[in-house]
Amino acid sequence: MKSEVSGVDAVFTMDFDTPKLAETIAKALEPETRSIESERAETEVVVQGSTLHIHVSADDVTSLRAAMNSFLSWVSSCTKSMDFVLSEFSSR
Repeated sequence: MKSEVSGVDAVFTMDFDTPKLAETIAKALEPETRSIESERAETEVVVQGSTLHIHVSADDVTSLRAAMNSFLSWVSSCTKSMDFVLSEFSSR
């Protein structure tokens, strides 16, 4: 038995508290959409209101997983950093 995958896609949709927060994360990810672009995976980040959409297209599941892991880790890092900064400034 042989299995072949020719092109795979994934879309992540994340809702944030404010449009500004979603836009800030999108701007932080923007350089990564250019740097991670390769022959195997391509990523697009779009903001609609307070919702962030990350669309990953790849030639195979391995490339899709790698790109997804990278972008989700970056979103996690961004939100943790912003939560830390906001908590530090709100307590002053």
